[in-house]
Amino acid sequence: MSTPPSINLSTHLYRCRLGRRELDALFTVAGQGFQPGEIEFSHERHSRTFTAPTLTDLVATVSAAPVPGDPDTWDNLTFTATDPAGRRTVTMLLSPKKVTTTVTGSDATLVYGADAQIRLFLLDDAIGGRTSPKAKPPRSLTWSLIIGVVLIFVLSGVLSVAVDADLEMKASIKSTIEAWAPFISYGYILLSLLAVLHAVALRRVTRGVLTPTRTLPTGGVWSRLSTMEKFTVVGVLVTAAAAVGTLISAGADLYK
Repeated sequence: MSTPPSINLSTHLYRCRLGRRELDALFTVAGQGFQPGEIEFSHERHSRTFTAPTLTDLVATVSAAPVPGDPDTWDNLTFTATDPAGRRTVTMLLSPKKVTTTVTGSDATLVYGADAQIRLFLLDDAIGGRTSPKAKPPRSLTWSLIIGVVLIFVLSGVLSVAVDADLEMKASIKSTIEAWAPFISYGYILLSLLAVLHAVALRRVTRGVLTPTRTLPTGGVWSRLSTMEKFTVVGVLVTAAAAVGTLISAGADLYK
């Protein structure tokens, strides 16, 4: 009886956001049908390779190891599940930038099924996997940038028209424009800044992440930023608002 040909499927996905919750779910999917003794986790750090039968044990081993560096910072993780009968083997190489999955074996149903399940999991919006490192940015990021640029150009046009306006216009209209111009300028600049900051924040929260020791925040862009990143955004807004207010006041005094 001839031996069935071995099937080899490989997948590369980028920008996956994998915290402890996501990793536990991913390895549950990848480890379906395997016995505990057939699964192994490994991690390389400072020329040492740590191995364990579960992710929990691996994290504990790395945290207790006398090696330099932050034990919460991981740049690699390997998952291997091997069927002794040769029907299916799943290997996953994970890093913050890329996840490479290889499924091999002689059982076509098991091999193709495991590959499809893992791929669907990583491509889910909650994980954010992309098939190319140069994949298009999220649509909301594109619109944030567009809105910011448009608002800047609109403000430039408004200021240009104001400078070229007829100086002999009626006093009432002129005084109304002069009264509201600072507030309009202020509002446009702040809206432009908010749009750009939203784009930057969105880019930040859609980057690839690998953190087996922490749970990633979920929800919208703001809720997924870290506490330090939130303070940074607020600080930039306050500083920019103060600077814009100072410039507008100085301009108003100059043209009195």
